[in-house]
Amino acid sequence: MSIFKRIFSNYISHKKVSIRNSLIASTALFSINTNVAFAESKNYVAVEPLTCDIVKSIALPSDEVTCLVDRKQDVHDLKISPKQARLLKKADKVFTLGTEMTPAMRNWVKKNSTVVLGVSAIDIDDHSDHDDHDDHDDHGHSAKKHNDHDDHDDHGHSAKKHNDHDDHDDHDDHDHHDHGGVDPHVWHDPHNIIKMSEVVSKSLIKDVPERKLRKAISKRFKTVDKTLEDLDKWIVKQVSTIPSSNRVIVSKHKAMDYYSDAFGFKTISLLDFLGHSSSLRPQNISKVLNELKEENVKVIFKEQEPASKLVNNLSKQSSIPLSSNQIFVDGLMMKGNTITVAVHNTCTIVNELGGSCDETTGFDLASNWGSLNQ
Repeated sequence: MSIFKRIFSNYISHKKVSIRNSLIASTALFSINTNVAFAESKNYVAVEPLTCDIVKSIALPSDEVTCLVDRKQDVHDLKISPKQARLLKKADKVFTLGTEMTPAMRNWVKKNSTVVLGVSAIDIDDHSDHDDHDDHDDHGHSAKKHNDHDDHDDHGHSAKKHNDHDDHDDHDDHDHHDHGGVDPHVWHDPHNIIKMSEVVSKSLIKDVPERKLRKAISKRFKTVDKTLEDLDKWIVKQVSTIPSSNRVIVSKHKAMDYYSDAFGFKTISLLDFLGHSSSLRPQNISKVLNELKEENVKVIFKEQEPASKLVNNLSKQSSIPLSSNQIFVDGLMMKGNTITVAVHNTCTIVNELGGSCDETTGFDLASNWGSLNQ
């Protein structure tokens, strides 16, 4: 049974705990909700599913947040339909990860109504102050306090240039991860999600003149901040159960580097060695096998079901098994939220590499996050 299925099957046995946590979170938010029940509704569009989940967690309950892209769709492939274009035009604001993740937004990120919260809009935490990941309590994601954002400026769509992906060719196994040298998968580090959420919070606060409503948004952001800090500490604890010699993540794409930098792994991207191909070229196979052997690799993590031809071929030639469950590198799972996918990926990695993952506590964190969208 997959990690994800076990997490959700545990819901029944831990129902009382989840209900209790939801009630606590709901009680904390009750006063906020009653104050904003009659606030003027804003119409927001969030392009990617992950972005939509973040925006919904921070926006006022009276605001309407529309998710532009379905979870089944790969945002790399997005071609904006006339209906989607109308939604984008009518929105008070549009939130997106940016063109590094969603090339189809290249014309929209230039608009004043678009807010980018992806890699080009935040200062990435380099974790240079964390030598010992077993005692990884504070990532130092910001020296500023996340109290009242009343005086914050709107981040807008970011002053940094976005790479144009017109040359974003289609590769074997539905491979669309050529991001022009920029890795957009920043959300695999919870502290980067905090920074993304702060971008959202600052922008939303700009839309409301009433101080009590700005306070309400700030309070929702603080709940998001605390939940993500708790997630970070939970991941550190789970990773500490993995033997240090096993802490190598091998997958097809260069998508888990932020996670690895935050929590003390080495990553090996197969495409770094092999390029965009499903076959193992003779000139590269020996180099790959030597690298995997030198790093004492225990497992190759698949990113899709069924596994791609590339990882299947490499697994056979190296005699290194594939992970029992896939990791989700490009956003949310079909069910669950931002925390759910982090819990699933962490438990998959930890259990495959010889550690022991506390799924129950992780599920409780996902449940707490979910209460924000109720």
